[in-house]
Amino acid sequence: MGKLKVLVVDDTIVYRKILSATVNHTEIAVATQTASNGEIALDYLKQQSFDVVLLDVVMPGMDGLEVLAIIKKLYSDTFVIMISSEGPESATHTLQALKHGAFDFIMKPQDGNIERNIEILGKTLQALFLAIQVKKIGVTPSLTLSNETVGVQPKIRSGELDLIVIAASTGGPDALESVLVKLPPHFKKPILIVQHMPKDFTKILASMLNQKCDIQVTEAQQGDLISAAQVLIAPGGKHMMVKNGIGNKLIVDLKDEAYVNGLRPSADVLFQSVAQACKGKNVLAIILTGMGRDGKMGVMEMKKTCNCYCITQSESTCVVYGMPSSVVEAGLADESVDLGSIGERIQTLSEK
Repeated sequence: MGKLKVLVVDDTIVYRKILSATVNHTEIAVATQTASNGEIALDYLKQQSFDVVLLDVVMPGMDGLEVLAIIKKLYSDTFVIMISSEGPESATHTLQALKHGAFDFIMKPQDGNIERNIEILGKTLQALFLAIQVKKIGVTPSLTLSNETVGVQPKIRSGELDLIVIAASTGGPDALESVLVKLPPHFKKPILIVQHMPKDFTKILASMLNQKCDIQVTEAQQGDLISAAQVLIAPGGKHMMVKNGIGNKLIVDLKDEAYVNGLRPSADVLFQSVAQACKGKNVLAIILTGMGRDGKMGVMEMKKTCNCYCITQSESTCVVYGMPSSVVEAGLADESVDLGSIGERIQTLSEK
């Protein structure tokens, strides 16, 4: 297919120029129009078709959420990527946008170096555009599964789980909600989550999920005890690991170490720490929707040292089938499950 046609919508001329240059720099998309507000953007959409709209979250007049709602209603084939800023308000609006159909989001560059901004943002946008192209073409990987067991048979019997770890990226907030709301108030297994997001976002995501779920969901803090009936989400901008504390109880260890797979937090970092701290224990790994391969190497390590059973989200229910696909292709998935059934599957494996 040809290059993706992109409409850039931002009320600041500097960001419109940077984002347009970045889109063109990816070489798989072209910024065919820019708009300074929502009303102008909607006028352009009436006149011509776009594959992607880069949409500022906070704008004077009609804000990004209002524009998104109209695009999803009238131009359902157009993918929307939100442009977010640092801070709790922008994070809250961005998470609401993801809930209402935005494909993903990017952060506005903070560095004054334009060339560096274009290089960093370009990698993110290129990955997003490639994922959109796959969605538009409708390519189906040959190794897609559908609620089938693959690889080795489970070593874990129902009720013997010690720990559940979950990895998610693009499409993850909705997927996590779908999974966690299915868990009942009496659910007693600890859950650790890596969702690829910057700081501020993960705290707000945890708060939103906590309000909707029957079990406690919080953003992890240094030294947190990993206990039953608690969900801990890795804070944006930090790697979350586990280590053995007093009495051999697992505790959270947060680090500002180098990015892994271009990410911080990284699921591989968490999973590899679990492989070391939980040798011989029963671990359930869940790989949800997301781009890239984060989590694959970690699952491999957990399979070596733990009794690790791995469930991947089915391709048909993923926003992006990258992370689950990488685990399936490596022969590490024990089961592929539709998103709507993962919560029930966790319960089944957790109950005696």
